[in-house]
This record gives sequence, C-alpha cells and structure tokens, in this order.
Amino acid sequence: MKRRNFIKKAGLAAAGTIGVPYILPTGRLFAATGSRVVNHVVYVLFAGGIRNQESVGQQFLMNQNASLPEGNVMNNMLTGAAPSSNAIHDPWAPVLNTPMMEQGTLFKEVLYKNGPTGHYNGHTVAMTGNYTETGLNLNINPDFPTIFEYYRKHSDPNESAMNAWWISEGLGPYPSLNYSQSNSYGAQYGANYLRPQSILGNAGQSQLGNAVSYQPDDVNRINRIKNILDNNFAQAGEQLPGIQNTPENREQIKNFLLQKIEDAANGNLEVATPGNNQNLLTGDLINISAAWQVMDEFTPELTVINTTNLDVCHDNFSAYLYYLHRADYGIGWLWNKIQSHPVLANDTIMVCMPEHGRNLDRNNIVDANGLGAYDHTGDDNSRRVFTMIVGPDDKVVQGQALGSPNNPVAESIDVVPTIAHILGFKDSVPSNLMPGRVLEEALI
Repeated sequence: MKRRNFIKKAGLAAAGTIGVPYILPTGRLFAATGSRVVNHVVYVLFAGGIRNQESVGQQFLMNQNASLPEGNVMNNMLTGAAPSSNAIHDPWAPVLNTPMMEQGTLFKEVLYKNGPTGHYNGHTVAMTGNYTETGLNLNINPDFPTIFEYYRKHSDPNESAMNAWWISEGLGPYPSLNYSQSNSYGAQYGANYLRPQSILGNAGQSQLGNAVSYQPDDVNRINRIKNILDNNFAQAGEQLPGIQNTPENREQIKNFLLQKIEDAANGNLEVATPGNNQNLLTGDLINISAAWQVMDEFTPELTVINTTNLDVCHDNFSAYLYYLHRADYGIGWLWNKIQSHPVLANDTIMVCMPEHGRNLDRNNIVDANGLGAYDHTGDDNSRRVFTMIVGPDDKVVQGQALGSPNNPVAESIDVVPTIAHILGFKDSVPSNLMPGRVLEEALI
C-alpha cells in the first residue's frame, strides 16, 4: 500500500480514537438558554505551572539574583519593556501591535484556593469550576461536570457536537478531562478531543512514514477478523453508549485530518512561529497551531486549549523562560488569527489562565546557566495565578488590570461560570455545581 493510501486508511481509523477528534450523538435534552455576550469562547489553560513573578510580575530573573534584570518576556499578552539583558532570553518580535492586556481585562492576582497544586488537579479545577482533592488516581474522569458538558447539555447551538473541542498538549490524564463521572452529564455531553502532537508532530509523522505496507488482501482479512469479533460480542464498538461519530461528521473530520496530515508532511501547515518556520515549533506551538486549524475549519463555539512545556521549570529555569516566551507568542498569534476570520472576528472572547503557580523558594537543582528551579508543592506562591479576558471593545472592558499580591480579586473556580455566562447558559446549570462567580468586572 502506498503512503498516501495508508494515510487515508489511517485517517479513517483515527477519527474514532482517543488521540484524535470524536463526535458525539446529536440527540439530547436542552434547557432554555439566556442571552449571550458573544458566540465563541477560546479558553487557554496557559499551563505547566507558571509563577506570577516571571509572568504578570515581569521580574524575569530578579528572584534568582538581585543584580539581574527585570523585564517582560510575554510581550504579546502583557505591556512592559523587555529585559535589558538577552544573555538568557532569546526574544521573538511580538506578533501583536497592541498587547492583549490592552484589549481586555487582566486579573493580576487570582487564588487557587484549595486542593493539591498538581497539573491534573489544576486542569480539573479550571475545567469544572470546582476544587478537587484527588491526589492518587490521576487518570480518571472528574467527579464534577466539565465546561464541555455544561455547554452541550444546557445550550442548543447548530451542530453543537462539532462546536466543542478539547485540544491538549500531552496525553496522560488530559483526555479524561473531556467529561465527568456525573450521572446527570457524562460522555454523551463531552467534546471532540484532539492531541495534535500525536498526528502532526515528528512522532506522528514518523509513525505514518514508517508504517507497515498492507496489500488489499491483508486489509480484507483484517476486516473479516473485525466482523468475527464483533459478531461474538453483544455489541459492535459503534453501538456502545457514549462517544460516537455521526457518519456525516465522521466524514468531515476524516477529510480535515487527511488534509492537515498531508499539509504537515509537506511543510505546508500554517504554524505559530515567526516566518511560519516549522523548525521553531515547540509542543505547545504545535498544539496552538492545530487549534487554529480546527477553529478556522469548524468555527466551534467552545474551544479549550492547553500548554504544558513550561513544566520543565522543575529542573531547567532557562528552558522555562524559553517556553514561557514562546507560549506567549503562540497565544498572541492565535488571537491575531481570530481577528482576521470572517466568523470569529468581533464575536470571540479569549480567556487565559495558568492551572496553578509555582513555589516561592527554589529547589536544589541548578541549570547550565546557574539558575535555580522551582517545584509546585502547595505553598502560597504556587496558589497565585492570573486570568486574562480579552474580546471586542463593546463586550470586554479594555486595558483594565485588577488585583495585587495581597489582594486576589478572583478564584480559579470563577472562570467556568464566567464562560457559562458569556455563552448564555449559566442560569440553566444547577447552582450547586458552580460555586464560583461570574467575573463581571471584565464584561460590559
């Protein structure tokens, strides 16, 4: 089988697996919806563990050595001068003429109040609007419904199964955050899931390029074996409850994936780097680039994206600064693309929040530049995060910054009810499921 034919067959199979998107049944009950602020929300979990000191605090290396410079390494999201020394920081020119901070409201101090400051926990809090104490089994679905479930059950958009996407960098526990164990919600209200690195990254391309060549007779034998197995069980896989693809949407996704795989293989995929340079991609930038491809193609109403490369801060502070700067570039690039889209422009709000912070004090690991590393073991500093809400100037308060180190003005659990309010379904969700508040200060 030629490589092109293999890719086509791989795309057909991939459309129903956990590493790539899946579509859910269209039949469901809808509650009454309220008025919307906008019709599209992009929620970026600016994750991997980010300290407020190096991000909104713009202290750069001040916490490493008092003689080292301050400076802003997030020049797409934040206003402020870049560091005076580039010995550690290798800057990219900003993609935005106006930093996102001036296009919306920045909550500079947000409290991650309860529970372990782990990546699964932080993601769970950010995506369910509820604190969690889970600390052992991190590959389980959360107890409380996710923002995807709330959205899909309590709103009635056109083609809503295609309107909710969860696009993550990294597998591990992250696919489990698509839907909860709640009896009232669950898999039938989850989102389409995509892990772009598995398909578009070097590993995915290597898998496709080195695939076994199957002849037509081999494929026929494989299909016969599948039929035998299906007939020996009560149900075939496509008959099981929960996550399924409709034939029409399955075909849409298959064609979309095939085209993007082909584009990536030929170096034609539009990516979030200066000059569209594919050699500059990080895992986070692959994730953001693929998120844009999804948004451009399907214009979903709810898209959730994460970054994870910053977790390198456990043992390499210099690399942490590198990934912090490049993730900022990717988010700025994505916001810039949204502004030029005929459907998404002027009808999209983006919300950015780290899943948790990092410790105040360094651990014992020093990188090649002599800089100390930081863990996130639950001290007060690891509970400090920020939240940025940007959008059209008639919907979102522009250029506003709120909060200070001694005055957190919001909590991590406030983002989910805020998104529910923006998309007009908050009042349909049982109040006990959303203990947080709507961040009304950011909205006009």
